[in-house]
Amino acid sequence: MTDKGAATVVFCFEEFQLNPLARELSRNGEPVELAASAFDCLVYLIEHRERPVGRDELISAVWGRADVSDNLLAQTIVRLRRALGDAGTEQHCIKTVPRVGYRWMLETQVVRLEAVSTEGAVPDQASHDGTFDATQPTPAPALRRSMLAALLFTFLFALLYASWQLLSSRAAKASFQFNRSAAIVLPVDVQAPDDWKWLHLGMMDMIANRLRDAKVPTESSQEVLELLKENGDESDTRLSSFALVIRPRAELSGDGWHIHLDAKSKDGRSWTSESTAGDVLAATRAASDLLLAQLGYGAGEPSSTRGDALEEFMQRVDATRLAGQPQLAKELLEKAPPALREQPELAYALASIDCDEARNDSCEQRLEALLKRLPEDQHPILRGQILTVLGQIYLDQRRNADSEAALEQAVRILEAARAAHGPRDMEALATAYLVRSYIHTDLWRLEEATADIGRARVNYTLAGDLVGVAKADQAMGDLALRRSQPDAAVTLLQHAYDQFVSMGMRSMLPSTLDGLAYAQQMLLKFPDELSTTDHFWPLEEKSKDFGFIGDDMRHELTMVRGAALADNGRTAEAIALFQQVLDETDAAKEAGLRGEVNKCLARLALDRGDNEHAAAYATDALTPALQDDDQRDYAEAWLIRISALQRAGKSDQAKHEIAAMLDWDAHLPVKNDWTHIYVLRAQAAQAWIDGEHDKALDQLKQAMALADRLGVPEAIVSVGKSYALALLAAGHVDQAVAISGQLSSWRQADWRAAWVEARVYQALGQNDSWEKSHDMARQLAGDRPVPAASTAFEF
Repeated sequence: MTDKGAATVVFCFEEFQLNPLARELSRNGEPVELAASAFDCLVYLIEHRERPVGRDELISAVWGRADVSDNLLAQTIVRLRRALGDAGTEQHCIKTVPRVGYRWMLETQVVRLEAVSTEGAVPDQASHDGTFDATQPTPAPALRRSMLAALLFTFLFALLYASWQLLSSRAAKASFQFNRSAAIVLPVDVQAPDDWKWLHLGMMDMIANRLRDAKVPTESSQEVLELLKENGDESDTRLSSFALVIRPRAELSGDGWHIHLDAKSKDGRSWTSESTAGDVLAATRAASDLLLAQLGYGAGEPSSTRGDALEEFMQRVDATRLAGQPQLAKELLEKAPPALREQPELAYALASIDCDEARNDSCEQRLEALLKRLPEDQHPILRGQILTVLGQIYLDQRRNADSEAALEQAVRILEAARAAHGPRDMEALATAYLVRSYIHTDLWRLEEATADIGRARVNYTLAGDLVGVAKADQAMGDLALRRSQPDAAVTLLQHAYDQFVSMGMRSMLPSTLDGLAYAQQMLLKFPDELSTTDHFWPLEEKSKDFGFIGDDMRHELTMVRGAALADNGRTAEAIALFQQVLDETDAAKEAGLRGEVNKCLARLALDRGDNEHAAAYATDALTPALQDDDQRDYAEAWLIRISALQRAGKSDQAKHEIAAMLDWDAHLPVKNDWTHIYVLRAQAAQAWIDGEHDKALDQLKQAMALADRLGVPEAIVSVGKSYALALLAAGHVDQAVAISGQLSSWRQADWRAAWVEARVYQALGQNDSWEKSHDMARQLAGDRPVPAASTAFEF
């Protein structure tokens, strides 16, 4: 007996497809996000499209109870209309029937897809009521059944699409697709008296926000101005990288404001929208919504519920800030009209100006005072944004507990706001997730950090914020570095860098290049590392390519350049840059960076055989700030100090440092494999000093196994060099040969691997091979002196 199963019904109208069973609404194949109640409302109206549906009936069907207000139903209908592109008062999708309820108006095609049969079925003919009924053909043999089912599924939907196109009474209107690119709104051409010139940037920002409210990915106004400043000309070819370029014009005439928007895509298509009204903000909103409708987007939820007076005033303030005049913006805020002066948005804007100008103490004080006076049941989005900024400030101050508490509260508030108000709150929530991921990363809670970055990326995507998406990719790349996954980090950071370049996000480039260079260093791709730093070096010439670079980032990039030079054998140049950083930095404010620089200097001194300076630099590196930045760097600096003391014959001091390091490791709240490698090497040093060479070799063997499991070339070569030379010192040549073989993949990239190979050939009496490998090591070492064969090895 044939068992057809239940049919899947799909409704097709205009460019939409609605699958009630799968709870999916799509527009030209792209998913459309709807709240659950809105989705159920849409399904019920379409299923009963032959008649008006009463309000009480609709409430009962959707919410399952009678105590739902008419206002909630009306709001649901408004959001549903916007999602369907039913802008303005046309009501061409859902019509309000006075004193009754609502009725579905669009001509709708119904497709019934029978469930896949296990026994076989015979296709039916199209029914007389305009529906199309499709079923499975006779089953194929078992080995091919799944392939046939997939092929049939594809065929059915192709047939469905063709039938829908033929039966539809009007051509579907295609939505404009951004395909991972963004829209860009240029400054407004204002034809009005001088007191309206603020519209030049203020209206630009308003239109951009209007587009974002409708989920159109739109570049930030600040970055647009940076891009225009860099290129000078609005017709520059750099604008062609954006999916859509919008050029607004505003003219004040006798009948009010006339707003004109010209939009052009990079494939040559163009759209125009116009609106006239007595109020400039109303005219701008109407023109923006008309353009969105032409592009196939609903107007979206407004990002603000502020009154027009406050909105216009804040647009003036935002325009002044965008114009690079923070002091003038501050004066505007301080002289605000009395009716607006107590609005919390003004206090938040004042605090933001302080943050923008790095007056973090003042920013913190203003935000904390504002938070205290805001009622807890009001302004949830603003409260969440304040807490997010405070969380970042506390994190920068290393007040981890305060930062975590603020961010937990921010996320909780913004999640509740999203649930209550819908997608317009996604960007603020995404930012809170992203900042919370930073505190998780700092505390080595890497799974929690990964989850938060993933949440941030999804919410940025849903909000249409491509800059936020790229920031999330960068954060995931930095997290991959924390996880000791440099291959993944290179992919993520390179992608983020390319995105930032394409969008003109110059301010994000330095930190991305910083992480990319470090990942290449871990992979022993030293020429690539140096090439990456060429993007920003010399800073005096290249800094204009990145906009404003603060002193802390300037010092960081100088250190990164020095590390790349050292890795490429240009140690004298590297030492000069490291010393420059130490001379220019404040020991209190940039303690972590100074610790990392001192660690680099200690490593170079140890390579030169200068044990005294190596121990001294390593001591200067061992600061709490370096430990907080990265416990792996802290452990490496400690091991360098131990090796320098041991090589200098100061065994008692070395043993004291080893004991202290082991005690430090025992109390670490979070362990990681790379740090444990350094600890194992310290234990090997202890055993070697005590004359227990076999025990020392066993510790190094464990470290080598852990490095192999980690799979990071830098870790493998660093441990392998110490282990192989210790084996040679103990007379275990055969085992040293095996370790040299493990390092052979990097013998032409890293002088340490070439040096191990040379020492093994020397121990085997292969003089010609010893000479060749020794020459290779010297070539890769550059101006770094290759140690003599008799030099004591390090741990």
